[in-house]
This record gives sequence, C-alpha cells and structure tokens, in this order.
Amino acid sequence: MKTANLRHVIVYDPIPFHGGSKVATLHALEQTNESVLFHVLSAHPQSWQSANLADANEPMIHVSTLPIPNLLATQTQGLAYWLKQGYLVMMLLMYTLALFTRYLQCPSKIVLASGPGVDFAGYVLAHLTRLPAVQLVHGPVGKSRVAKWCLTQAHQTFYLESAKPSLLAALETPFAELPKHFHAFVNGLPQRLWPTNSLVQRQWHHPTVFWAASLLKWKGLDLLVDSLQRHRLSQHLHSNICYIQPEKTSAEVSQANIPVQNCQWHRSPRDLDELRANSDIYVSTSQFEPFGLSTLEALAAGLIVVIPADGAYWDHQLQHGYNCYKYRMNDPESLNQILEHICRNMKSCRRVAINGQKIANLYKARETYRDIADAIQASVTDKVTT
Repeated sequence: MKTANLRHVIVYDPIPFHGGSKVATLHALEQTNESVLFHVLSAHPQSWQSANLADANEPMIHVSTLPIPNLLATQTQGLAYWLKQGYLVMMLLMYTLALFTRYLQCPSKIVLASGPGVDFAGYVLAHLTRLPAVQLVHGPVGKSRVAKWCLTQAHQTFYLESAKPSLLAALETPFAELPKHFHAFVNGLPQRLWPTNSLVQRQWHHPTVFWAASLLKWKGLDLLVDSLQRHRLSQHLHSNICYIQPEKTSAEVSQANIPVQNCQWHRSPRDLDELRANSDIYVSTSQFEPFGLSTLEALAAGLIVVIPADGAYWDHQLQHGYNCYKYRMNDPESLNQILEHICRNMKSCRRVAINGQKIANLYKARETYRDIADAIQASVTDKVTT
C-alpha cells in the first residue's frame, strides 16, 4: 500500500528496558488493519524486535531509537525530572517534524503506553500540535499533579481494571466512576504467537519449573529461589528461570545466576516458547500483578500454574485445585509445599493444566484489543464507542 494512503501513528516508548506492558502494547497495535503505519520512538528498540513478523494484512511498524542521556534516564522527580521531560518533548517534536518532512502529512495520533507521568512528554506534544492521543494504562498510576494533568486532557484512555482505584485517586474525583473517555480492557494473545502446547510437546521425565519475568524486586525472584533451595525433592525438580535485566533504572532489582540445584538461568532467551513448552509447572511470584501476561501464556501453553493468593487479577479469575494452585503470598514454605504436592502427583495435576487452557482460550487478542484498535485507527472526527 502506498504511504499516501496510510495513517501514520507515533508510538512513544521512553522506558529503557523490556517488559510485559510493551508486549501487550504490540499485541494491541497488531489488531489494527494494514492502513496504519506505526512509528515507534523507543528508548529500548530491542523490545520491538518481533514487530513486522506478523501477516502481511497486519500493520507495519517502524522502530527508531530514542536516545536518553544516562544522567537523565533514571530521574523521576525534582528539577532533573523536568529537565528530562523538556529533553523528551524536544526529541518528540523533532521526530514529528521528521515524519512530516518525509511523508508530507501529519501523524494522525500518538499512542502512549507507559502510564501518565512517564508519558508526560507525549501529552505535551499532543497539546502543542493538537494531536489526539490514545493512552494505555497497564498498571497502577502514581498520584501526582503531572498524572492528574495528563489524565484530564480528555484523550481516549484504556486501562486494566486493577488500575481503576489508582486512576480515581490520581484524578481526585469525588465520584466512584471514571470519565466517559476511560475504557477498561484485558490483555490477550494473538493467534500467531499462541504458546506451544506443553501437554503435547513435553516428554515426561522430571518435573520442571518455569519462571519468566524481569529482575525488578517486586517480581519476586528471591521468593522462588528461597523455595527451590529448601525443596526436599530438589534432586528431582528442575527449573528454567528466564529473566530480563532492567537497564537504566533506579528501582531495586534481584540478583540472577544464584547457585540452585538443577536450575538453568536464561537471560532474555530467544527460545522462550520452547523453554516453556518443555516445562511442566509455571510459578508466578509477582506481588499484586496488574494483569500477568506470563501467567496467561503459561495457561495457554498447558502448564500447571502456581500463583500467589494476593487478591490480584488471576487470583480472582482462577480456582485453587481446579485450574491452578495458590500459595500464601510472600511465603516460600507455602510455595514449597505446593511444589511438593505437584511433584508427587504429576499425573493427576495434568487435569488442572487442561482446565487452565480452557480459561486461556477466552483471551484472544482480536477480541480483547478490538476497542483499542478501533480507537487508534479511527478518524479524528470519529466517535469511539465501547
């Protein structure tokens, strides 16, 4: 399709490391049609490596690097934060001008997916250029004047249900409901990336645990390591720990490559799907996960899913002993006991995995992201309905 017939959409990504929210954002972008050309300006271009591996009928995604000086990259408050945002506004303005010069048309929208506050520069660009924005909120929003200003700009905002209380707090609204331009959504998986079925793939020799997340402290790797080290069946239980090393972050992180018996460590593995398909038990140790895309992928792959009883999304959606197993939050001994039970009853626990797969089939990307795709590809004058 000729570029003159395309709608050009900017995707602003100022986060300098990979994460599940970027995967979910990419899945949402791919649900638009081929009339949209996305221009991703990213502080971590590697996060978008799987873009353009989709079918020819899906949108094209061009990725450009957003350079952020190390001195500014980790700044989240004070004068340094404002210097950082001023720099990012300048970079966005230059990028938008470059797109206009190349295609002789203005971008039609900007997609913001890191959260209000983090995406502040994108809101400033939208304000200065009258560019409509589509905001995706993948987790809780911090309460600040910046976040409140962003959220009150009346741009289309899509949020995970777990983020609603923080959105209400950030807006300081006296009402229990959000404004009409806010719409709830859930994540989903595209058919082309549907996980390999471990129940078919797996050769049953020894139980294998699969863990996949970043090393951010709240993801809970330390809990898993503690549990595995005290496991009385450790000579029979193997584990694949797949991790993302956060870069340019001031947040606390866990240590990787700790000696654990029969444990294999994999940093950002390219064969993640294969490692998952050759495992049996998925363990989530994240605390109050806003959604848990890795959990959904594990359910779809037919793994025996183990999650904390923390009141988060999957704790409400799944039933202990029927389509998952739950342990007491922040309790390595409780996790240890669940793993012991599964190891001793692998054959009967396969029914739990099968039931979990049925839940995953309800989360098809073409359905879960339909409203987001419609909002992105709608004309400025179109009214988005949900």
